[in-house]
Amino acid sequence: MATGNSAGRRRSHGRAGGGTARQGLARSSALRYGSRPANTLWLPLTAAAGVLLLLVWYAMSQDPGEETGSSSPVASALGGVGGASGGPAAVAAPTVPPPPRSGCETGSSLPAGVTTETVHVGDVDRQFLLAVPQGGGAGAALPLVLNLHGYGQPAQELEQYTQMADSGTRAGYAVATPVGASNRWNFTRLAKVGPDDVLFVGALLNDLTGRMCLDPKRVFASGFSDGADMVLALACALPDRFAAVVTVASSRLPDGCAAPRASLLELHGTEDRIAPWNGGGQARTAPYDGLVAQPVEARTDRYARALGCGGEHSTAQDFTHVARTAWTTCPAGKDVGALAMQGGGHTWPGAAPRPELGGTVTNLSATVVALAFFSGHPADGRTVTGGTSGGGAPAAGGAGAGGATATTQPPAGAPSATPSASAAPGDQPEPTPTGASDDPAPAPSVPPGPTASATPTGEAPAGGG
Repeated sequence: MATGNSAGRRRSHGRAGGGTARQGLARSSALRYGSRPANTLWLPLTAAAGVLLLLVWYAMSQDPGEETGSSSPVASALGGVGGASGGPAAVAAPTVPPPPRSGCETGSSLPAGVTTETVHVGDVDRQFLLAVPQGGGAGAALPLVLNLHGYGQPAQELEQYTQMADSGTRAGYAVATPVGASNRWNFTRLAKVGPDDVLFVGALLNDLTGRMCLDPKRVFASGFSDGADMVLALACALPDRFAAVVTVASSRLPDGCAAPRASLLELHGTEDRIAPWNGGGQARTAPYDGLVAQPVEARTDRYARALGCGGEHSTAQDFTHVARTAWTTCPAGKDVGALAMQGGGHTWPGAAPRPELGGTVTNLSATVVALAFFSGHPADGRTVTGGTSGGGAPAAGGAGAGGATATTQPPAGAPSATPSASAAPGDQPEPTPTGASDDPAPAPSVPPGPTASATPTGEAPAGGG
């Protein structure tokens, strides 16, 4: 099974394992009955033939869907509607080949700049945009951020909306923006939705690992809306590949997320009509038939427990319109938190307004927060969300999730952020990112856990799901 080989800097032809393999069942037998033999061997021979017939009948009577290895990897990884929360049933993660020899060992590197890359997965070519920072080919291992777009949102539009590649490369990260088939993600891992995007991302990571010098301990992912749901699916299916993930306006965590290892921070608008804070809302239509949003705090708690955190969590009001919940008993160096963007809709905080998706909180940048969160991982026993029981004080250079407001620093480190998560909420100044509003709205007195007052109004616009 090949792991992804390069035929140039712009195009890779490595084949990730797990394409659409077919294994047929060929059963044929002919039992011919003649006259009874004159010798006494006919009785054991007839008995043996009868046992064989019974075994063949039993095998043919079984539901093919219950057989292991008899269907394609994609089909066998797809469950029907069911599971603990009414979504797709838990399924086994597809097989992604192990990473190839690192470019750090072979001396491979890619030039600085933005290119469109291609990786062969199964029987198709998949594309992603790649931004490499200046000086990225000098031999030092680079951190990598994957940024995943929303439903119907082109990758170029995601960059215009989030500025992740621009901000990330300025801070010394390589940034890859994968392109979903039909501009959507198969986070449900159902065949009717599309190809296996877990295999796609695994092949992408393997391709870049072999062609440039990446730090395997500093691979991160962020995503918006359906892209955020795909990020959660990746954190669950490929637990060894990501150090930390940030999701904005996500709606679902896979039911079978048994042992993730990546720290998690969710940013979510309390007035999100598409993925309501308290869950529910209008059910999705084809190809995501019947899916509804899960409550933010409940699914974040489920992720935290799967990561090894206890259920204890604390809430603080960091800034106007921003309240932080941090799980406080996580393993050393692990963080789980949620930021309630009070009054925010199904939008990326700090980005240009998208009125059709609801309000946009402007006094905090999700991009700056994400890069600050990534800068604290691996955390070496410290936390960046303020959950201190498992690992002590916030990581140096990191900050409380709600306090990630400083400008990013190129290129060797990662963005610094102040003030620290250990400061009292009332002592923290308002952030002032570019384009921030000067509206002196008073801080709300109610911590997160709000009831979404708006009713979903149908399908999300392009880029809003």
